[in-house]
Amino acid sequence: MPGTNENQGAASQSRNVYDVSSEKRLSAVEARLTAVEVDVAVTKANCATKDDLQTLRAEMHAGHERIIAMFYEHKLEFQADQARQRDDFQAGMGKQRDDLYHLMLNQMWKLHGFASLMLGGVEPVRISV
Repeated sequence: MPGTNENQGAASQSRNVYDVSSEKRLSAVEARLTAVEVDVAVTKANCATKDDLQTLRAEMHAGHERIIAMFYEHKLEFQADQARQRDDFQAGMGKQRDDLYHLMLNQMWKLHGFASLMLGGVEPVRISV
């Protein structure tokens, strides 16, 4: 088969050695191209795209926001429980203080009455609080 400028082409019968080696090289290139296509397909299947990364970033941000919100809610609940316990403790201490005050007042009046009975024989006047 003549070329465009009357030269013999690469596929001429007189160059059988070139044809065999070119077919080998062509089949090697085709094999490499097939391997590259497989590698690209595997890479596309296994690697993340920019959209995948953006979606992952948004999900991570939303998860972070949910965790921060849960910590804040837990903090508020803890502070409310602490305030409730403090109020209960102060109310209990106030009741004990009042009970102790009345007990000491009663003991004082008993001692006053006993002392006045021993010393003067006069019945003590009881003042209620």
